[in-house]
Amino acid sequence: MTISVLMSVYKSEKGPFLERALQSVWDDQTRKPNQIVLIEDGALTTELYDVVNRWKERLGETLTLCVNEVNLGLTKSLNKGILAVTSDLIARMDSDDIAVPNRFKLQERFLEEHPEIDIVGGSMQEFDDEHECLNVRHYPQTHEEVCKYIVKACPLAHPAVMMRKRMFDEGLQYDERYRMSQDIKLWYDAILSGYKIANLPEICLFFRQQGEVFKRRSRVKAWNEFKIYMNGIYRMHGLFTTAYRYPIARYIFRHLPPSMVKRIYESGMRKRVLEKS
Repeated sequence: MTISVLMSVYKSEKGPFLERALQSVWDDQTRKPNQIVLIEDGALTTELYDVVNRWKERLGETLTLCVNEVNLGLTKSLNKGILAVTSDLIARMDSDDIAVPNRFKLQERFLEEHPEIDIVGGSMQEFDDEHECLNVRHYPQTHEEVCKYIVKACPLAHPAVMMRKRMFDEGLQYDERYRMSQDIKLWYDAILSGYKIANLPEICLFFRQQGEVFKRRSRVKAWNEFKIYMNGIYRMHGLFTTAYRYPIARYIFRHLPPSMVKRIYESGMRKRVLEKS
């Protein structure tokens, strides 16, 4: 099988972070991708252009650049990038994260050995500039576990997934009504279209935490998440189900003061709730 990496970069991102991300998907990988698709989502900074140009000169046709004249947002950029993918498998990656060296080898092998699975993720290790490991997130491993878990929270780390391109050839796409939380909507759509999802237990990605992450989660994403979860649960389980308590509680949680949200995350309370059957 062949692998394409799908990334998008925006002007607010940092050149050294993009450089490290590209190094991790090319220099570090034991199984190098056949193609890297990088979407320039609007005009970039000189620093970012320098990084992109160096890699284009180095990789040549292996690096496919998709240029948005104006900022379209991640959802539309990913759909645009998928049209440029030439491989059997799509490995998502964010421009400030770091893929572990054997990520593509592990995920490709899993999909070869499990033809019934269409999307595979993995565990991720959160870090920042001062801490190598803030937290390790594990996700449900089997499709059955994913279907139970998705009513509570996102069952995959979006920048750590590998997906079969044929799903998108068959009509699946990121829902462009949502500029954020587009991954959760895609997982619901995939499940309801009959596609199968799994996760590897191994850490596949180092996920960079930056700045006011708890404030952003509490305010910006709350309404989109609520609509996506409520609609997804309705489509999966109908009107009469107790599963609605999870998005309602999540919506309330997102509107707590950021300092309280941060304390709850750090206390492990959220993890215990999600792991409770």
